[in-house]
Amino acid sequence: MRVFSGVLWLAVSGLSTPVFAADPAFHVWLAALWPEAHAFGISRATYATATRGLEPDLSLPDLDIPGRPVKEGEQPEFVLRPSDYLKEVTLARLAGEGRKLLGEHGTTLRAIEQRFGVPPATVLGIWARESGFSRRYDPGNNAIRVLATQAYLGRRKDMFRQEFLFALKMIEDDEIKLGEMHSSWAGTMGLTQFLPSEFYKYAVDFDGDGRRNIWTSVPDALASAAKQLADKGWQIGQHWAYEVRMPKGVDCTLADPDMK
Repeated sequence: MRVFSGVLWLAVSGLSTPVFAADPAFHVWLAALWPEAHAFGISRATYATATRGLEPDLSLPDLDIPGRPVKEGEQPEFVLRPSDYLKEVTLARLAGEGRKLLGEHGTTLRAIEQRFGVPPATVLGIWARESGFSRRYDPGNNAIRVLATQAYLGRRKDMFRQEFLFALKMIEDDEIKLGEMHSSWAGTMGLTQFLPSEFYKYAVDFDGDGRRNIWTSVPDALASAAKQLADKGWQIGQHWAYEVRMPKGVDCTLADPDMK
């Protein structure tokens, strides 16, 4: 075991189970964050309850811990080859499930398309890729712990600091109970995997029950995903992608996402 800045962690490669370590500096950091949380509209009671007994989870990817190799994020689109990520057998299975869900939720999906302009197949595709239609998704992580850890030790501290505050606001606003707020290792939540800030930007109450429930309400989750696309410039009548055949000798670096 090694100690740095008061943090105790196991020097074991490939950590796969949560490792919570007592870290006095983490509690100093949490205390220093309180004024910012208060200015964000978080009550003292909510802040105290959400952070009581909280310790960083050192098993998460993307943490910047001195002396420890960075464990890269495990999103499949970043770590798998296209031939593995786009396996035909997987796509065929998801398409089959999607056709069943289209029949089950057809009325809702058509209403979503009428309101936001995003067709049912695209919305279902997002649900499929983000959580396997919520059948393979394991929301086992405590979202507050995840976001606090990433804000404290992650490689994208500023981004996760804001997401941590938005997550606290979700509790403050009674959008979800603290004990029910589970997430992926990156802090994304719900059927279509929204960060807390995205919840406030795009989540909608589509089933009319007075709540924006992206966790268990299929209408709310799918409509929220459609609104996100619409607000980011979805063009009605256009396909989400077009297959092209490139001429020989083309510079493949032009496919870099940063090449506008």
